[in-house]
Amino acid sequence: MTSETPKGIQTWIHFLEEGGGQLWLERFLLAVILGVVIVVFHFVEARNFSAPEAMDQAQVARNLAEGRGFTTWNIRPLSVHLRQEADRAHGRSGSVLPVLHHPDLENAPVFPVLEAILFKLLPAGTRYAGAPAPAPIHRIPAEEAISWMNIGLLLVVVFQVYRLGCRLFDPVVGGLAAVIACGTDLMWRFAYSGLSTLLLMSLLLLVVRLLVSLEARSRPDALPARLGPVLLSAMVGGLLALMCLTRYSAGWLVLPAAAFVAVFAGTRRWLSLAALLAVFVLLVTPWSIRNWRLSGVPFGTATYALFAGTDTFPDDRLTRSLAPNVTSVALGEVAGKAINNAIHQFQDELPRLGGSWLSGFFLVSLLLPFRNPALSRVRFFAAGSLAVLFLAQALGRTHLSTLNPEVNSENLLVLVAPVLFLFGAGLLHTLLDALEYPFPLMKSLVAGLAVMSLCLPLLFALGSAGLSIANQIPRRHLPMVDPPYRPDILRDLIGTVPEDSLVMSDLPWAVAWYGARECVGLPLRVKNASKEDFFAINDQERLVAALYLSPVLCNAPMQRSYFQKGLMGQFDDKQPGDPWFDFYLNVSLRGHVLAVPLKYVYGPGYAEEGHLFCAIREWWNVRGGK
Repeated sequence: MTSETPKGIQTWIHFLEEGGGQLWLERFLLAVILGVVIVVFHFVEARNFSAPEAMDQAQVARNLAEGRGFTTWNIRPLSVHLRQEADRAHGRSGSVLPVLHHPDLENAPVFPVLEAILFKLLPAGTRYAGAPAPAPIHRIPAEEAISWMNIGLLLVVVFQVYRLGCRLFDPVVGGLAAVIACGTDLMWRFAYSGLSTLLLMSLLLLVVRLLVSLEARSRPDALPARLGPVLLSAMVGGLLALMCLTRYSAGWLVLPAAAFVAVFAGTRRWLSLAALLAVFVLLVTPWSIRNWRLSGVPFGTATYALFAGTDTFPDDRLTRSLAPNVTSVALGEVAGKAINNAIHQFQDELPRLGGSWLSGFFLVSLLLPFRNPALSRVRFFAAGSLAVLFLAQALGRTHLSTLNPEVNSENLLVLVAPVLFLFGAGLLHTLLDALEYPFPLMKSLVAGLAVMSLCLPLLFALGSAGLSIANQIPRRHLPMVDPPYRPDILRDLIGTVPEDSLVMSDLPWAVAWYGARECVGLPLRVKNASKEDFFAINDQERLVAALYLSPVLCNAPMQRSYFQKGLMGQFDDKQPGDPWFDFYLNVSLRGHVLAVPLKYVYGPGYAEEGHLFCAIREWWNVRGGK
């Protein structure tokens, strides 16, 4: 019956209820629901980028797309220091801040390359954030395009979860895990964050599928296959290298993968392990050599994440340092940082890993035996990956996690969430099957309620969005992250500066992306005898044409200590607090600039809102800012 084309109304009803049409009807309904979620979330809930890493990678991608190579307009003082040290070591001279050609030493290359390809495909005039300024209530076309790319990656993740669930468990568990993965609010927030998290999830799921194939073909009773354990291990090494070149910290996953191969690759385990490590090292080494030549360390500024957040370098002090002495960081400080972060992760992140309490079912499943040895071995890899990423996240946590507590590039635990969802769905399905129901429909109702409860955060968000569309309740927020990321304000201020000028700001990533100008981050001091002040850049490297201070700094709590310092205007270590906040207060109270040679302040309208902009010339009074 199912192989024939239905004829007549009765035949169609039977086809849809009991024949092959039931499966297609379910797929159609799921596609409609997914389409509604995408439309509502994209046009109502989505906002512009708020993660500094997303803006940073996007502006690097823009430079790639415009033929400037892997350069950055978000210039960290730490990057300037590393370039200076590398130049001295190689006998090079001259400024390390050439116009439009400062090499990027922070980001891994894969995701910016993907974004650059995407930008090339966009229509001219809408490719970058530097295109014509949008209205305050509209998102930037380039950011929307990145979001659509990430939505495509999310669908790839969901499909891979389903296929892997079918292979390890059965289609019911695979479908349950896929629905929950697609219905998790955190997944959608990462889709619109502009980060590379979903790409890494997709690559990790491919690694798991290859490891499953490797385990099956390493058994003594396995049938001959074209792809043997050695070749599969080499492919795993290539995928892990791709993950490392997408986000350096993801490279730690080579440890649990190597352990899996060493234990479960059968008689050819050592050759397989050698193939995995050789391919991984071979692919990662060229980029590490590039970074070493430019900065003296294999992963650029990201190498120093271990020292960020210690007592010696709290908050963002390390990235703002022009002369950091990392050798002064004691081992106890690093250990203390790791312990404090581990406690936070145990208390706050592990219980809600992946944005769903379904991952808690995975932790419970660690206590249960599986009849299928493949499940136990994949669980071994998942638990090992979780442990390694837990430690890597505790050691590598920086101020970026404070700016965006959950949706950030330092959230490594979320990468394993799709795999954990599979085991959680398997345990949930087993528990539901073990219950006794008074009638068959009751089982479907209970399962539906369980899935809905797991998807409640997303359902609440979409429900409030739907009501706001119907004008029943006010819109929850504008699509702009304000403060401090208002592209229209940044364009209005930064856009007046000539294109080859250097700007200084407390939000260099936003100035580089939205303002489309080279921007160096604020050094630690305004004016000081050390090498940590404004003049270390302005006098020794390159003229700073303008300074922009955002509401993040200007609207900081005005504690009494700021007004009990006696004299204003010293801007150095003799005063507690942030010298740049003192600088802002000084300009606000006196009406003119002291301490730095930027004498012209942008007129009224923005300073009162915490947007201070001053420059060496009044470009805003010249047509076109030239």
